[in-house]
Amino acid sequence: MAIVVGLRLPDLLRAECEESLDELAALTRACGARVVKKVLQSRARIDGRTFIGAGKTAELKEEAGALGANLVVIDHDLSPAQGRNLERIADLKILDRTELILDIFARRARTPQAKLQVEVAQLEYLLPRLTRLWEHLSRLGGGIGTRGPGETQLEVDRRRIRDRLGRLRRKLKRTGKRLEVQRNLHPDVFRVALVGYTNTGKSSLMNRLTDSAIESGDRLFETLDATTRILNLGSGFRATLTDTVGFVRRLPHSLVESFRATLAEVSQADLLLHVVDASSSEADARRQSVTEVLREIGAQDVPQVIVYNKCDLLGAEELTGLRRRYENDAETVLVSALFGDGIDALAEAIRRPLRSGWIEADGIVPPSEGELLARLRSVAEIVTEHPLEDGIRVKVRVSPGEWGRLRARYGDRAPRLFD
Repeated sequence: MAIVVGLRLPDLLRAECEESLDELAALTRACGARVVKKVLQSRARIDGRTFIGAGKTAELKEEAGALGANLVVIDHDLSPAQGRNLERIADLKILDRTELILDIFARRARTPQAKLQVEVAQLEYLLPRLTRLWEHLSRLGGGIGTRGPGETQLEVDRRRIRDRLGRLRRKLKRTGKRLEVQRNLHPDVFRVALVGYTNTGKSSLMNRLTDSAIESGDRLFETLDATTRILNLGSGFRATLTDTVGFVRRLPHSLVESFRATLAEVSQADLLLHVVDASSSEADARRQSVTEVLREIGAQDVPQVIVYNKCDLLGAEELTGLRRRYENDAETVLVSALFGDGIDALAEAIRRPLRSGWIEADGIVPPSEGELLARLRSVAEIVTEHPLEDGIRVKVRVSPGEWGRLRARYGDRAPRLFD
């Protein structure tokens, strides 16, 4: 059982702190702990020794005893000394926000790459905190007959962690290069990536758009690995859709760094679908948190379509208000991944930037060129198609690269189309 604790400083709004504390409670429950109390402490400044102050720490010890709690989770990052002092005074296990998120990621990691990325982040977090883990060991003293083998156990562990980190980072670097090579194999494919706060329904939307059956659930950080599927937008549109790890308020920097190879799918995409939970009272704040992470990974300039998902959970009045708010915004779409509402509008919002640089051609395909006509129906967007006595008049939109290939192969056989 756990008590979650937040700290409100004078420059922070109470509502903002309470929202963050509620999220911390949800994160704690995602780890399998039962939250028995939420505490929001107001202070003029952070206490350098215990973060929340000695008096509040003593209160927590009494409350934990009364409630049967054995864990305290702090809604901030603690220094190694603060964590050590809190555990000593309160006689309880103490976790800070970063440590909790790392634990959730470790629980959710399934593939070797995800496990590797999480281990790097965990070791980077652990390295400066080893003293806290070894505080029960005394260092070897000086003098005759007391000199040790040259290193204390603490120093041995630090060296081992640094060596392990070095090997893992080199492995991650090789993984990143391999993924980059794979991305460059198909330069003509339009790459779309799903981004958003955790638990906004990105995986459900992925399944709806690609007719896939990717595992999804109402859990924080359900997806850690980048999953790519073919995005079917109709004839001529070659696109892929990639589902990525969800973001969260104050996502640990070590996680962002270790997941950089995976998040490169986002920074190198042609279009981002920024999924927002329309039913959340914190939708705007969470949207801003995602924007901050996108800036950190260098994806702030990638074009975006804002997708308000879970609109089926809104009341009629709320839905009407949201529609009015974005009725003149072509880059914002309201959908329900569960029921499929708004999916056609979303598909068109994806097609729009894809076809922006396409060539539009209008001409006649001779009756003998059935192969060309079939090819056009496969790789081009057919705007109109009318049968005539001397062939079929078509109006098409097609990417420049595909048009060049068509011209090279069929230009002499259908001059009235390629002139």
